[in-house]
Amino acid sequence: MKQVLIINITRMGDLVQMGPLLARLQEEWPGVAVDLVVDRRFAPVASMLKGLRNVVGFDFHELIDSSRAAAKDVVSLFEEVSGWARPLAERKYDRLINLTFSRPSAFLAGYIGAPDIRGGRSAWDGGIVIDNTWMAYFTDIHRFRRINRFNLVDVYTLGGSGPGAFAPLQLTLTRESQEWARRFLASAEETRAQWIAVQAGASDVMKAWRPQSFGFTLARVSERWQGGIVFIGAGSERETVAQAIQAYRSAGGRNPVLNATGQTSLEQLAALLAECRLLLTNDTGPMHIAVAVQTPVIDLSVGHVDFQETGPYGSGHWVLQPELDCAPCGFEQVCAHHSCKDRLLPDHVAELILYVLGGGPFPSGVSTYRLYESGVDEDQLGTFRLRAGREPASTAWYAAFWRRYWYESFTGLLSQVPMPDGPAPDAEDAIRRLVAMRPRLDALCKRAEDIVRTACRMPIATGVLASLQQEQVRERESTIHMGLDSLATAPLTTEFMRTLHNDNVQGVDRLALHHANAYRRWRAQLADIQRRLSRVCDKPRSKQLRMVAGASAVAG
Repeated sequence: MKQVLIINITRMGDLVQMGPLLARLQEEWPGVAVDLVVDRRFAPVASMLKGLRNVVGFDFHELIDSSRAAAKDVVSLFEEVSGWARPLAERKYDRLINLTFSRPSAFLAGYIGAPDIRGGRSAWDGGIVIDNTWMAYFTDIHRFRRINRFNLVDVYTLGGSGPGAFAPLQLTLTRESQEWARRFLASAEETRAQWIAVQAGASDVMKAWRPQSFGFTLARVSERWQGGIVFIGAGSERETVAQAIQAYRSAGGRNPVLNATGQTSLEQLAALLAECRLLLTNDTGPMHIAVAVQTPVIDLSVGHVDFQETGPYGSGHWVLQPELDCAPCGFEQVCAHHSCKDRLLPDHVAELILYVLGGGPFPSGVSTYRLYESGVDEDQLGTFRLRAGREPASTAWYAAFWRRYWYESFTGLLSQVPMPDGPAPDAEDAIRRLVAMRPRLDALCKRAEDIVRTACRMPIATGVLASLQQEQVRERESTIHMGLDSLATAPLTTEFMRTLHNDNVQGVDRLALHHANAYRRWRAQLADIQRRLSRVCDKPRSKQLRMVAGASAVAG
């Protein structure tokens, strides 16, 4: 019997999102035994997942706090973790899947070990090495996230297992939690047959719509819908929910309100969401729980949230994204205006809620945001289809192009998702850029080969080696800058940068060879992209573009 260990120790939502991976592992290896390492706080969520043999909890939160505060010395911390993990190492897993991109999880993966490790593991020098192409891709997308079209759920599934049949998010509810949820809803002073759930808070204020906007939206809904409203959230979100309820009542909200904030266990929360017609929410863990209990979601994607990465998975959900050049913003960015939140107007959100509830027409007059409907694409992966609003033409074209490219590159399968129509909007400029980068890449590859020869001669001519490396760094930095400045080259340039540093070799000669291979791969990939861009050009422009592309071949 095959055995797999999954490490997933960060967030509640990440646990729910790995449900399709468990289904895919069973498809790949029928009868496989899967164990899960999880932070003890989220063990109740893991207990609702199907396809697990054992859930192994540990207080990683306390461990990290102890390490940061130096409450325990390093040796004691190592002995504590290694003693706990030793039985896992002795089980001799066939595959280890690390879904947490952190040094502690990488250390744990390396310590437990397996013939097939997917995700981060410790390198010989204490750094992190990522072995799987899909897992590595997920670490890259923050540099080109606006054209990423792979949901984290699919990255988990493809990286941890491989392509296969679509599987939805799914949680198992206990009878006790279902009975509790029904009693809670029945406790309202005015009983209602239908309820909508609302998550007004979030773990980060950057990704939370304004509480007053929730209240105004729900007041508009109450004018045309007679159901009840139940607010959910952690105890820390009580003030946010109170502001939303106050705004609701001051705006003339007519429907009964229940406040479950801070009153539910995770099992009860799942059961409560299962009783509701829909969930109006920020990008949160409860959003994924709602998806997993088949409750439609309306996701308000603001701040640094990118719904293409972490939005509701599968069919039947809706996403509103502000139409701003800066949206979504970067993870490290501190926003001074939060104006993206003002692009989502309460009247428009109310209109969408009523449409989903079956009580109104499809939203009209969409101009300040984009409206997407979730679904499943031709490759059996999650997708989002634009239903209203506009996407920049270049963003839409390259998103489709790279979606197909990465799928075929990583799986070796022909994607069933169509190529984007016509050429890229900037096809001529893109090919000119690729042509301009070609001699630079040739020079970098030659320099890398010179470094390999120098590093392999004994004794090493350290002065010559240092001089070659300095020249290489100057050439590389200018070429990287050029590569990151175009949607046609940024993804592969980002992959090169990560590959260059994703080493686990000892010795100057081996490191030099690793770098040389990275340069060669970068050059070959960009040449492939140039050929692909030329092939999809339309007939009126193809001759001119082929002439531009031909100049590269002559130069090479």
